[in-house]
Amino acid sequence: MNSYMSMDRRSFLKQAARGGAGAMLLGATGTSLLAACGSTSKASTASPTTAAGSMSLGSASLQLDWIEDIEFAGSYIAKTNGLYSNAGLDVTLLAGGPSTAVEPIVVSGRALAGLSGPDITSAAINSGAKLTMIGAQMQKAPQAIMSLAKTPINDPQGMIGKKIGVQAGNLISFKAFLNIVKIPESSVDIVPVQFDPSPLAAGTVDGWYSFITNEPFLLAAKGVATKTWLLYDYGYRLYSGTYCVRTSSLSDPTERAQLVALMTGESLGWTKAFADPALAADLTVNVYGKANGLDIPTQTKELAAYQGIFETATTATHGLLWLDPSDVAANVATLAVVGIKSSASYFTDEILQEVYKGGSQAT
Repeated sequence: MNSYMSMDRRSFLKQAARGGAGAMLLGATGTSLLAACGSTSKASTASPTTAAGSMSLGSASLQLDWIEDIEFAGSYIAKTNGLYSNAGLDVTLLAGGPSTAVEPIVVSGRALAGLSGPDITSAAINSGAKLTMIGAQMQKAPQAIMSLAKTPINDPQGMIGKKIGVQAGNLISFKAFLNIVKIPESSVDIVPVQFDPSPLAAGTVDGWYSFITNEPFLLAAKGVATKTWLLYDYGYRLYSGTYCVRTSSLSDPTERAQLVALMTGESLGWTKAFADPALAADLTVNVYGKANGLDIPTQTKELAAYQGIFETATTATHGLLWLDPSDVAANVATLAVVGIKSSASYFTDEILQEVYKGGSQAT
């Protein structure tokens, strides 16, 4: 599964859903989010105590948005090392895939929380879904421009007059980025491409719209050195890997306690993943993602790339997954350029405030 087609298709499909401002999302499960909003099902029912005698919060599910690979390593560690259960919650990790629409699954109550993006969740909220985002894994979205190390494009201005390969599903976000950096579309030769980044290696294009956590490692495995920079660092400020939950869960005592336990496990799991990449890669390749054709070296390198966009000055101060008001405002502004309405009211850090209790480490 670790191939150009499988992993790049993931990026394409995610961006296609975002570009459709929720239309793809609403039709993905055969029922609309508005219909699902009427569900009163619970994610779980709390039970009295755990085996250790501490308060048990029962069981709940976390819906992942893609197949099991290294981007969920923190969750694997939280599950395997008992970090969820130590907080009183039995968590089931639900694998995703190309056709997974996270928001309807959360709204219907089939999962307590789900991993998605602020663009997709905001579009769902605009369509009537009663959802709120309570944390963000990637403080910086992984979208990047990749070029060959021997002929690098060093910054946005370097794209002027160059051929940039952009997948159809990424056109909206790329054009929004050009708007943000004030580069006229006519100044860049946008070349329609598919999933395989080999045209960049062959010199057919000068640059490639990619994810910093993905395509550079695919080309590196073929001996092709690349240069990459994040769109985020030049004003395209979005989170990625945001946790969406039913807004009603925030006021339901049982589900709120479950969310605190879930996010405690997530924070501790990711802290451990970055401290012990060998464990993270082993669980990914040999346990959770065993059927997906992954390899230890590539997954380890990708984990290091994730660490660079999970950990920021904000998370050093407040803790992993934190939603800083200034960053939320930047997300709202960027989404407006993309053409998706969002609002600071779509986000809350109240669950993480309980997780960290005024510190920057979950306990």
